[in-house]
Order: sequence, then C-alpha cells, then structure tokens
Amino acid sequence: MKILVTGTAGFIGSHTARRLIDRGDTVVGLDSVNDYYDVTLKYGRLAESGIAHDAVRPGETVQSAKFPNYRFIQLKLEERDALTALFEREKFDVVCHLAAQAGVRYSLENPHAYI
Repeated sequence: MKILVTGTAGFIGSHTARRLIDRGDTVVGLDSVNDYYDVTLKYGRLAESGIAHDAVRPGETVQSAKFPNYRFIQLKLEERDALTALFEREKFDVVCHLAAQAGVRYSLENPHAYI
C-alpha cells in the first residue's frame, strides 16, 4: 500500500511512518519543517529514517538512504498546487494526516498560521 504520512518530522509522525515502513508499506513522508520548535529535533528524526539534512529542499522528493520504501518531501500543506501535483503523481492509497502545529496561545495570536 502507498501511504502519505504528513508531519513526519514530528514525534508521532516519524514513529508512525517508521511502523508503516517496517510493515512493508511504501511511505511518502511530508513535513514543512517549520521553525515553530527546534528544527534540529526535526532533522534528527528525518536522519533516523535515512533522510539527510543537506538533501532536503522545499518541494523536492528525497529517497531514504536506509529504507527503499520511504521518501520524504518538504512541503507546506498550504501550497495547494504543489500538494495537488503530489497527489496526482503518487496516487496514494491512504493518507495518514498527522501534521499539526501545537500552541493554543499562538493560534489566538496568529490564526492564519493554522489555516
């Protein structure tokens, strides 16, 4: 099965993607890798899945060096055209949508960051 997992640089998303990879699914991980919290943590999680920090570029798919059934793309969910193109190209069977931005106070101060 081909699965898109959003939020794969986050704690829950990275663990979910790894379980699916280990299960034998083909996984495309997606994350914006924004700086809402320490990006070093995010890039560390990506490195654990075989995605090198220096290989990550916005909008470009990166093949994992550890797992042949895993690829990653840095992409914001707000980028509708790029997201639509990704869906058209990949033909996902399932989407596991875990991307989120925590912070109730921040959402009150900056609601457009959550739309």
